[in-house]
Amino acid sequence: MSNKYPTVFLHGFFGFGEADGVDKVIPYWGVRQDRKLLPYLEKNGFETYHPSISPFNSGWDRACVLYAYLFGGRVDYGKVHSEKYHHERFGRTYPGVLKDLGKTEAHKKINLVGHSFGGPAVICFSGLMTHGAPEEVAATDPDDLNPLFKGGQGHLIHTATTLSGVNNGTAFASWLREFGVDFVDDLVLLLDEFLRDTAFTRFWDFYLDQFGFNQDPKTTKTFHFQNPFKYWKLIKEYDDLHMDGVGHEMKIEYCKVMNDYMGMSDSTYYFARRGCRTHLNKAGTKSLANDNMTFISRIPRALCNYNSDLLRNEYGVDETWLPSDGLVNVKGQSAPLNKPQADWDGKDASGLKAGIWYNMPVEDKDHMSWMGIGEDKDTYFRYFLDMMNLFANLPDAD
Repeated sequence: MSNKYPTVFLHGFFGFGEADGVDKVIPYWGVRQDRKLLPYLEKNGFETYHPSISPFNSGWDRACVLYAYLFGGRVDYGKVHSEKYHHERFGRTYPGVLKDLGKTEAHKKINLVGHSFGGPAVICFSGLMTHGAPEEVAATDPDDLNPLFKGGQGHLIHTATTLSGVNNGTAFASWLREFGVDFVDDLVLLLDEFLRDTAFTRFWDFYLDQFGFNQDPKTTKTFHFQNPFKYWKLIKEYDDLHMDGVGHEMKIEYCKVMNDYMGMSDSTYYFARRGCRTHLNKAGTKSLANDNMTFISRIPRALCNYNSDLLRNEYGVDETWLPSDGLVNVKGQSAPLNKPQADWDGKDASGLKAGIWYNMPVEDKDHMSWMGIGEDKDTYFRYFLDMMNLFANLPDAD
């Protein structure tokens, strides 16, 4: 074993992290109290972190929160980005859990593991750490520029892994179109505004304060429910942006734009782990759920016609997009389509190279399997322990 670098686990859409009360009751990684994954990995000698990076924010905003979470300081969403999307430039302040990242042997690098929309967060963070954001550099005073946007830090990321990541988008989000995504956003934001001044936000924090929707739960001690429609104008202004939120960023067309923008690090190993629990009908024209698909994963699969004219004609979705884990198509979970990639069977790791995406074999999992839902405890634990050992045995690539 060549290293035991820390591993940072990033939750997905509608998810939660270590700072949320809900994670203490229903752990995101493991779901049940008797099968918490991260304490098990810690007992086996692996250092882990599970930040709360917002269930609804964009990949960019999540990456900015992650940087502050790791290194400490106030979240900086970028001067250009915040002006473009009409929200506050600065967010909450974090003490920093890995201030010595890159400065000590034990914390020389980190591993990133992102589930679902944690995938785009991994891709965005890796891209910004490596190449920065030229538009932010050009428009920001050097003394006022956050180091994240300068780039040159890609070597600090040892591995980047996505688990059913929305790497190339999901047909379900594109099928909803702008109206459908805005409708879902409105429901979420109405709920957020109803609860904004209550201590419930300590249980599950939506992290939308940069848009003015809520505040840091540490300042909230009451149960003063608000009339959510009082904030309807603010909600519709958010809808008009049509981006900088998880719903729109899960669309196939948006992921292509983001992947074209975000680069890769020659020092990082990239892995796309994929799941599928669907099969084709006899005609090969529709995707049907397998018997072992969990109920939650069945809902989007049942709602979306993956073979619709809309998806075929506007978004280029063909029969190769039909297999899915219920929420994300296997093709959507795969390595970004415009990046260097290869298939790897997950066996002999001696020939693996950094700076290339490896598509892992498609596994018998649906979208919720990575959280442990419907999975055998011992098998689930062993799977992630094997993953940690893979990371630990990969030599530094820089």
